[in-house]
Amino acid sequence: MEELIITKGDLSASKPCEISSQPISEYEGRMRVHATEKFDVAVYIAAVSFYLNQADMQEAHRARGALVLYIDTEVADKIFKAAGLQVPYDEDDESMMATGGTLCQMIADALKDGLAAAGFASMLVSPPCVYKNNIPEGVAFSKEQKEKQELSFYFLRHKAVAIDWTLASIPKK
Repeated sequence: MEELIITKGDLSASKPCEISSQPISEYEGRMRVHATEKFDVAVYIAAVSFYLNQADMQEAHRARGALVLYIDTEVADKIFKAAGLQVPYDEDDESMMATGGTLCQMIADALKDGLAAAGFASMLVSPPCVYKNNIPEGVAFSKEQKEKQELSFYFLRHKAVAIDWTLASIPKK
């Protein structure tokens, strides 16, 4: 995330990324997603799930992992611009959420490509789902996982972006 923002845009991190492990809160087999756990302001949320193949994605709904992106609405336009994305009218939540989905997809694709380059099986990434403040139905993830990694990124002197991600073991190629 920092590399994407810093190399493409002119934003620099206000302080180093913070990483912590958190227990996964689940409801009806899906990972709960509530922005109030990370931010005390409104946020745009985009989420994707990772799958080993088409059948796991479409029929079995057997995710291997998930990535959830949270962006402070007040600075989302600056984050999107720094990432090289075209910023829509920033007062329109729907178009801003869609742009958040594009950024989430970029991050997920980079993670997927990095894992494939390291010799792991290629994965499929679900289309991003986008929301504001929470995802009521949660996000598909691997039931094998009990913890997620939470990454907090600081730009413009405050926490501007957070990412939750979890990934079960994936086979080598």
